Amino acid sequence: MVSEPLLVLGVAVIGSLVLAGLCLCYAVAADANARGAKGRLWGVFVLVLGPVAVPAYLNHRRDLPGRAETADRLERTAGSVGIGVGIAALVGGVVSPPDPFTIALYTAPLIVVSVPLAFACCYDPGWRALVPNRFAE
Repeated sequence: MVSEPLLVLGVAVIGSLVLAGLCLCYAVAADANARGAKGRLWGVFVLVLGPVAVPAYLNHRRDLPGRAETADRLERTAGSVGIGVGIAALVGGVVSPPDPFTIALYTAPLIVVSVPLAFACCYDPGWRALVPNRFAE
């Protein structure tokens, strides 16, 4: 029989994955709109086929013009949650035994670490300045 704390943790991790997917859809749609692409279409594409759509958008984004304004606070937060929780779920699923409750036990603390790390790596210009851009022209 499953104990109550593990069930609550499992439901919380599944809920955070759903929330992360919606946050990632919003962040991609807002970024696409800011770059002059069809944001709603990209948002729905990420919602339906996330693992395929995110790399496809990142590839397509190279052909789009730059943003006129920086991302607002909601877009940065949504993008950080979407990226961070997705990475935590991926790492938790790879390093843990193939038991759903053990995956939830591994993923929950990884979420706490990966969301701020995703914000720092993706949206904080100070952190990006520490790493030289080898692809700048």
